[in-house]
This record gives sequence, structure tokens and C-alpha cells, in this order.
Amino acid sequence: MLHFRAFSLLVLLASLSACQLLTPSASPTQPALRMQGTITNSEGQWVFQQCNRPNAYIINSSSALDQEFVPLITAAPNGFFADLSGDLDAAQQRFTPTQRYRLEIEGHDCSDPDFARLQLRASGNEPAWSILQTPRGLIFNQIGEAALVLPYIEEQLPNGRFHLSSQANNQNLDIWITTQQCIDNMSGAVYHLQAKLQWNQQTFNGCAAFGALRD
Repeated sequence: MLHFRAFSLLVLLASLSACQLLTPSASPTQPALRMQGTITNSEGQWVFQQCNRPNAYIINSSSALDQEFVPLITAAPNGFFADLSGDLDAAQQRFTPTQRYRLEIEGHDCSDPDFARLQLRASGNEPAWSILQTPRGLIFNQIGEAALVLPYIEEQLPNGRFHLSSQANNQNLDIWITTQQCIDNMSGAVYHLQAKLQWNQQTFNGCAAFGALRD
């Protein structure tokens, strides 16, 4: 997908106004750990190198993940970016993914300055567009147009779906997010969400993934 880097989130958003038991009876279930990094293949095993850390883990993969990994490693033999959550066995240096947020050959990787401030990033092609959801507003980017910062309402729908809408400045924006695998038709990137954007009577399809502020 075509990515928009001309506008900083910080600049645009400026326009919008335990106690512990000594002898616990049972160990609590560890929550899934979300990590970003680079995936490579070494001697038939998938290796996950965590962003900005020396840690590397063998991935306990599945046939479904293998089907997503293989086309990407074929296109990028030196590795591809992954945003995953799952169960970490640090002692055995193994990571078992339980959620795949996004897999990308290029674009928003370990150096992405906006990831930590995002709830959601959605984007599509032909024409290229992107929407960044933050706690303080939506940032809507289109090719050849100035970025728009819009207030919005979020509506929760059944089956993990949700709807974002804005009617600011006499312009109507609606975006529906569905929990379903989405593969970008230009880059081959894999996302965990599908997006449908309606903007002033025009409809566009795309993919989406949660940012750091949303799981």
C-alpha cells in the first residue's frame, strides 16, 4: 500500500482540542504478549527477531501461518515485518502466535513513529487513501489532497466489528471494520481486518490493523 508520511501525528492532532499475596493459591494465566519484529527462515524454521532488542525466538507456527509466511519470504528473502501476539516461552526461546495483526514487506515497520499513538490504521489502493484512528481524532489522507483531521463517533457491532463515522465540515465519512483476513492486492501484505470506507457517496475497500493502543 502507499503510505503517507508527510504529516506528523503530533502536528495534526494539535489542531484538536496493588497488592500481592505472599502465597498465591494458583499462578494467574499470562496474557498474550504483543511484539513487533522481523521474521526470517533459517534451516526450515521461522525466526522472529524482536524490534530494537537482541531477543530472537523460534516461532511455533501453524499451517495457516505457514501459508501466509511463505509468499512473503519468497518475495523478501532477507525477512519481513510482523506484528504478532501470542505466548512466549523465554526459557526455550520459543514464541507461539495466537494473533497476527499484520505482515508487511515494506511500509510501517520497526521504525514507524506513529504506531505507539494509534488505535487503528486502515488504508487502500486505487486511489490510495489511509485513515489513522487516535483517541483525539481521525486523520484522513488522500493522494493529492491535504490531510483532514476529523472528530468521530465509534459504534460497536456484533462479531467484533465496529463503525467509525464523522460528519464534520459538511462532509460524510464512514468506515466499517470487520474481523477477517485481508491481503493487500498490490504489496501482498497481510492484515487481520478488512475495511470499507464511504466518503461523500464514494466507496473504497482496504485493509486495517490495530495500533499499539488497541488489542
